[in-house]
Amino acid sequence: MSESSSTPACCPRCGTALPDAPGEPCPRCVMAQIALPTEAGEAGMAAPPAPEELAPWFPQLEILTCLGRGGMGVVYKARQKSLNRMVALKLLAPERADDPRFAERFAKEAQALAALNHPHIVGVYDFGEAGGFYFLLMEFVDGLNLRQLLKAKRLTPKEALSIVPPVCEALQCAHEHGIVHRDIKPENLLIDKTGTVKIADFGISKLIDSNADALHGSVSAAPGEAATLQFGTPDYAAPEQREGGTPTDHRADIYSLGVVLYEMLTGERPGKSIVPPSKRVQVDIRIDEIVLKALEETPDLRFATAAQFRTRVEAARLPLAKARWPVARWAAVIGVLLAAAVTAETLRRTYERTPEPPGNHPGPEPNTPSPLSEFKENLHRILQLEKEIALESADEYPATAAAAQARQKRRELLRTLKERDQQLRKRLGTSSN
Repeated sequence: MSESSSTPACCPRCGTALPDAPGEPCPRCVMAQIALPTEAGEAGMAAPPAPEELAPWFPQLEILTCLGRGGMGVVYKARQKSLNRMVALKLLAPERADDPRFAERFAKEAQALAALNHPHIVGVYDFGEAGGFYFLLMEFVDGLNLRQLLKAKRLTPKEALSIVPPVCEALQCAHEHGIVHRDIKPENLLIDKTGTVKIADFGISKLIDSNADALHGSVSAAPGEAATLQFGTPDYAAPEQREGGTPTDHRADIYSLGVVLYEMLTGERPGKSIVPPSKRVQVDIRIDEIVLKALEETPDLRFATAAQFRTRVEAARLPLAKARWPVARWAAVIGVLLAAAVTAETLRRTYERTPEPPGNHPGPEPNTPSPLSEFKENLHRILQLEKEIALESADEYPATAAAAQARQKRRELLRTLKERDQQLRKRLGTSSN
């Protein structure tokens, strides 16, 4: 037997024994090299390990192709041989393989993520360490991510709003299990060929205690973990994530989703001074309040839960004529209409028995209405406006800026007419009671 055949092959960089490919670096060293920050399209970017290089460490899989990579690792499409199903293999943080604290946290988070079972969360089937890699074996989503969709087409407001509710449902599920995603962005929202939306990549999520205090920010990262756990993607991160030193809870995800919604609606991310979406594109003015509430700088001013966010978006998706009014609001509207009807009948009887002012005085000038006629006309306009305002009072959020302005003008006109009503009553000698 030759010397070369008796000497085990080793990685030329770290000395790790290799089952084959002598003289080639092991996958861990290759991954450590490509994990360095690089810009997309940068010249000289190292290629991720080829599927055949990974095969010895994942014999249960047929690794087919590399789907892409990011700051947290590389994702491959693979076939799980035992179940004959397509899966996604994600290799994480090779440079942390020897860090026992990372290994402990990885196992804890992976177990929690694997326990999540929701139709809008990419499922985790398995996790572990092999060949110097921490890996997640996940559900394969046959489709594209939201970033790719936004590059391919401009979403209509209806399409944009349809994406938010399933994301809110998934986040609510994760938050109730004490998991904060911490990196909601278009790249992490996947849409399959049937149109189902799924959240992917909880790779930098923070596992917090599953109790009410934890969900309101009383748990902070352990010393030395802030750099790993505190930050998401800067353009989508909540202010408390960017500033650091402040406990970050589930409301950071609500802020990030607000940024995503703003971008879907306007094609731009919000700046320091946030311009309401309706000022940039033609959208329902009710959406402005939803987006601005999600993007509040102070967490306490945002939606308290993802479920609340979802409820408001669902309401804004309904046409005003089809919106469901709360029973209490219906009762209030009916009460106003009944009161207006009673008032109308009372005032009708009042001015019917009110005579013209006595005395010898010259008749009115041509085309000049008498005080009584003016009183009747003014009263009629008051009753009409009161009915219109009563009917529209159920729509808390007008559909457009023009509708809101028209509503305000009607209310100002009503005040003016009521002031005129009092003046005419004094001239006629009639009390308003």
